[in-house]
Amino acid sequence: MKFVILLLLLFTAVYVTAGPPCLVCQKSLNDTAAAILSDSLNKLAKREGPTYKLLKIHSASTEVVRGLLYKINADLSDQNNNMKTCDIEIFDFKDVTVTIKCPGEDVVKKKFT
Repeated sequence: MKFVILLLLLFTAVYVTAGPPCLVCQKSLNDTAAAILSDSLNKLAKREGPTYKLLKIHSASTEVVRGLLYKINADLSDQNNNMKTCDIEIFDFKDVTVTIKCPGEDVVKKKFT
């Protein structure tokens, strides 16, 4: 019986010291969102456009809805170096759908395979 208690105490000490297992070990959400957004902006530029460059991410969040939905608010620069603060949604499920809403511009919605 003492052996079982000792074993449980040892296991508990190791678990508490090591911390719980990492379920989503990855970069911070802003770093991940920046990488996904930059990749999507590059794909847009290589195809029919428009051409944007990521300057700064203000906020990013994710939701799980039959895939991953990234909601990003960021400063983008267009091909004329005009800065715009835009709301971007990137829905990743089978295909990737990118929606960019910038003030004073038409909504851009593109799908990539």
